[in-house]
Amino acid sequence: MDEVTELQTGGNSLLKAVWLGRLRLTRLLLEGGAYINESNEKGETALMVACITTHVDQQSISKAKMVKYLLDNRADPNIQDKSGKTALMHACIRGAGGEVVTLLLDNGADPSLEDHSGASALVHAINADDKDVLQHLLNACRAKGKEVIIITMDKSATGAKATKQYLNVPPLLFAPEVPSPTPPSNAVGPVTPVEPRAADLHWANRGDKQPESASSSTSRGRGAS
Repeated sequence: MDEVTELQTGGNSLLKAVWLGRLRLTRLLLEGGAYINESNEKGETALMVACITTHVDQQSISKAKMVKYLLDNRADPNIQDKSGKTALMHACIRGAGGEVVTLLLDNGADPSLEDHSGASALVHAINADDKDVLQHLLNACRAKGKEVIIITMDKSATGAKATKQYLNVPPLLFAPEVPSPTPPSNAVGPVTPVEPRAADLHWANRGDKQPESASSSTSRGRGAS
């Protein structure tokens, strides 16, 4: 095994097989008693590794096929690693694609879970500028009856972004009567006290209205309701 594989899998045979995309070996290990939710020293499970891996060779199966196999064998999509990230978050960060994200969502992955930095899968998809994956996530939230607002603000002259998610909470950040850009205390996740210059507002479950695209923006003087 190469050094990258050893580092990523922590020497765990199941995680190695998944990282390398070896379906037959993965099946043999599970049939032989390997625990499907076993994790490495970073708390990453086989399902997370399947979403993270970049290894491709002639013997590898597709990322989606491995993810499906693990989910079919009761891999838990909502386990969080030591940084608080789930398989769904890793899929968003690593650009695993809409097929993988859909498989995770269809098997119970919760898009509203947050990692230790306060970021959800929705936030990671925004930061990765993955509009296809973002649409899948917004549709999943709408199907569960959740109103979702994602606000992306430039927070420095370099264009670095601070992205925040709100679930069923009015985005008071842009209400004219609010003197500071700090949202209500029950907003999801901490907020960096910065002056917003532009924002993307993404809505789910606004009647028949479709979510706005990831490129739309709202100025500060405009309220959302």
